[in-house]
Amino acid sequence: MRFATALRSTPPLTPCVAAAALALAVGSLPALASGSGLRALRVDTLADLEGGTGGITVGVDGTVYSSEFGNWLGQVPEGEKRGGTRIWKVTPDGEVSVLYDGIWGASGSAIDPEGHFYQSNIGANRITKVTPDGEASTYSDQGLFNPVGIEIDPEGTLWVANCGSGAIQKIVPGGESTESTVFLRSELLKCPNGITRGPDGTLYVANFMDGNVVRVTPEGKADVLATLPGGNNGHLIYAHDALWVVARAAHQIYRVDPRSGDQVLVAGSGEQGGEDGAPLEASFSLPNDLGWSPDGSILYVNEVADEESDGQKLYPTRVRRIFFE
Repeated sequence: MRFATALRSTPPLTPCVAAAALALAVGSLPALASGSGLRALRVDTLADLEGGTGGITVGVDGTVYSSEFGNWLGQVPEGEKRGGTRIWKVTPDGEVSVLYDGIWGASGSAIDPEGHFYQSNIGANRITKVTPDGEASTYSDQGLFNPVGIEIDPEGTLWVANCGSGAIQKIVPGGESTESTVFLRSELLKCPNGITRGPDGTLYVANFMDGNVVRVTPEGKADVLATLPGGNNGHLIYAHDALWVVARAAHQIYRVDPRSGDQVLVAGSGEQGGEDGAPLEASFSLPNDLGWSPDGSILYVNEVADEESDGQKLYPTRVRRIFFE
């Protein structure tokens, strides 16, 4: 089995200046304009999945990888199953298959320039590495406590949002099982959920337990960049010289300026639902993660398809698309 290298955080409109392999993997998005110049056109639905909403990563061939977190966020009701073992693979045409089955609470994910897939196991406190040939192994299980979002920098270092300890873990490439160390523990990190990286090395973290987006300098200094409505964020991604952030409990997607913190509503009426249509009229249901298509014109979002969920029930999953020009 083969899968494409992912596009997670990208410099604004300029080619990546890292090594050639990395440039192929995470080179900049085509020049649609900076974040403030993009215009959202419409929202539609790509696919429905059986499991609960975890992370999303998009490959350079346009394949969408949606991880199965599990059916329930907290206590599993009697007679229900927890689930959360699969990584779904969705083609740009909406064809669904399973990339890998064997995770325990599949949350955030990322793919490195060599095509290795890294998957957080929130229930097992480890990160699983899946090779392009489909062989899985434990990449790190030291120092992790409910890991969620993953970001990979040009040197191959993994930056992990450690929800359970309110910290950002740093995992430098090493042996078969690599130990993580604490890069930053801060009272500002309230169950850090999504994590992304700007071209200057600044990290941005979306909190699950409040609406804050936390900015972390390469030296480890943290401040609150922005606060989104709802008090419960999903994930975020740096692209087109902007941050694109999921306000999960508000059922909306925002663009945030990484310098000023100014925020603009991109999509979502604020009503919980699954209506397609114009961006500000379309509705979302507890959206969780998001990722850009290789040409930078489509933003994929996964969400809870049960439009009456109070946030504890996470299944089934629906994959939506926001089209831009």
